[in-house]
Amino acid sequence: MLFHSVWKEHKNFFKYISFAVFGTTTGWVYYQINRTREVLENALDTTVLQSMDTYISKEETLEDEIIEIEPYYFEFRKSSLIRWVLDTIKFNYARRLLSVAKGSDKYYRTKAANSLADMPYLDNWHYALIANMIDPRTAVALARIPHADKRLFLDPPYRYHNYNKDQLINAMREFLISVYEKSQHPCMGYFLSKAFVYEHDSGHIVDNDSSSLELSKFIQTEKEVLPMCLESLLHHCSVEKYSKDIADLNGLPLLMEVYKRYPDDINVIVKLCQILSYMSYNKSLLVPFCKSGWIGVLSSWTKHDDVRVSIPAARALANLDDDNDAQYPNNLYILHPITRTKRIQDVDVIFVHGLLGGVFFTWRQRRKNQSALGLLGKRRGKESLLPDTEMTPSTEKRKTAKEYLDQLKEKLLIQDYEVVWTDIPVNANEKCAGPFTCPGDDFAVKKNFEEDQVYTYCWPKDWLGQDCKNIRVIGINYDTNLSMWTPLCPLEKEKLTLDERSELIAKNLINCDVGNRPIVWITHSMGGLIVKNILQKGFNSADPKLRSLCMNTRGIVFYSTPHIGSKMANLSNAVSLVLWPSVEVQELKENSPRLKEMHEEFLKIVKEVPMRVVSFVELKSTVVTAMKFNFRFVDLKSGNPGVGEYYEIPQDHLGICKPENRYSFLYQKVLHLIKQVKQNAKNPELKQLES
Repeated sequence: MLFHSVWKEHKNFFKYISFAVFGTTTGWVYYQINRTREVLENALDTTVLQSMDTYISKEETLEDEIIEIEPYYFEFRKSSLIRWVLDTIKFNYARRLLSVAKGSDKYYRTKAANSLADMPYLDNWHYALIANMIDPRTAVALARIPHADKRLFLDPPYRYHNYNKDQLINAMREFLISVYEKSQHPCMGYFLSKAFVYEHDSGHIVDNDSSSLELSKFIQTEKEVLPMCLESLLHHCSVEKYSKDIADLNGLPLLMEVYKRYPDDINVIVKLCQILSYMSYNKSLLVPFCKSGWIGVLSSWTKHDDVRVSIPAARALANLDDDNDAQYPNNLYILHPITRTKRIQDVDVIFVHGLLGGVFFTWRQRRKNQSALGLLGKRRGKESLLPDTEMTPSTEKRKTAKEYLDQLKEKLLIQDYEVVWTDIPVNANEKCAGPFTCPGDDFAVKKNFEEDQVYTYCWPKDWLGQDCKNIRVIGINYDTNLSMWTPLCPLEKEKLTLDERSELIAKNLINCDVGNRPIVWITHSMGGLIVKNILQKGFNSADPKLRSLCMNTRGIVFYSTPHIGSKMANLSNAVSLVLWPSVEVQELKENSPRLKEMHEEFLKIVKEVPMRVVSFVELKSTVVTAMKFNFRFVDLKSGNPGVGEYYEIPQDHLGICKPENRYSFLYQKVLHLIKQVKQNAKNPELKQLES
């Protein structure tokens, strides 16, 4: 009321004051606009206008020149202003997305990260500002999005860039010494005493061994000593309790400098990636990873052609991702999907290799010339995984499915035809269900003919994810040997038994969220025994998580699994004294009571838990050692579990798990099984049909 009465008494006064303020403000704004225009116009170099005389006819006056130029000049100013406004809007939008991506809500955090990765083009300085504002958690989220711009990640810091060769080697030596002093790892001490010995420095020689001094003379060059240092660090990180030492001692920038100097050396990259992958199991190392610039490098490595780089890099980012509940330890690899996905996976497909196998060896595509198997545990031939072996895509020209089909059509006089898969079995039991063929038209339409020409070093990674959507593919890796003569780390008192290995793998699978959805096991050789042991332990366990590994199993594939043992392990006493067979070989003896008991338990489980069983058994002998000694690892009796579908394949022990191509029966049968399990998972009423 008081304000209303004052307003009525001094109404005219307030009007005059308002007009005065409005007029003053308008005049000030007009003055600033004119002043800005004058500054911009004076900033234009008039010599530019004068230099255009040669392009204008002499009859035109100076006024004509200005009239001709002014529209272009003001159009340029207008477009620059529009572009500046748009860039500002996009940059502010990116900052807003980044703010949401740092929030506490996982759903909005994920959407914001995906939108930030899809941001339209910004200037380089915009990306630089955003990269410095991104927190480590968001950086990992962006790194796991395939199309994220690499400029969103911080560049590695420059710390050792001015070091010469000798300074870098000395820095690595001092770092390794600090690692040894912190951990007292015997293997690290042994390596230091052998690799870094100088004539004036005999204090590091173990037991005054003069051979160390002779050895050091051959490995003092940078290209020789640095890979050996990385190999030592890789072994050091493989022991879980030591995996944080490199980050704790600020060694990540030093490793980055090694990568900068050898960005094209595949052996250096493989070792660096594996080291980072081992370290990533500790989520507390996320900040050091980000500060040292490794997040962006790992993101680029996930697209690497070499599976020894792309797979460990994907595991490292998955482990560092706070929004990823699954943790993949040293012996587990995520093969698909290796990036973030919005879809929920319907089925877990788990690959377990056998004796002397590995994720990067067992599950390759088959070549015409198979490798031989070393007697003491070394693979020989083109598929060997020696440290200096490059694993790049093959440039060998392969006949595509379309070319094969076109040739087939020329020979056929009928319209309806079937294409028979390669690697077709020569014998099977009455429960075999195929499919053995594919309709010709479907074969021609459904396949990607261009990709058929690319050799794959890991068909579970490259084929399954494309042919069957919404599945998670995990590869299990573990070390095995044929002989105990193989050198062991002093921290490994002895090789793990079948029971111990099964318990460790089951624990790691539970930690990466296996057991909450249907499971399909794909096994080769001894891997099938490990899976059977895991199922037995889960079936008899009171632990609900361990029990779920068995109860949620819906399929299992055996590639030449010796269910009752192998004749290979039946060594005489004299031979055993020479070869000193490993724990793994001793447990594989033919007609082993332990294996028979485990198989009987497995048959009981199959009756209680609805699962499909598919078995492939080799028919050819495998070449062992350079002596060209042929040996049949798994005979028909041991390879037949007596349950499910059974197929005899004309391949040896190494080639039976390596399909020739995507149209191989060895692959198509696995794919068919996974699709059946996935379909039944979506239709629970069909579960009673599983067997």
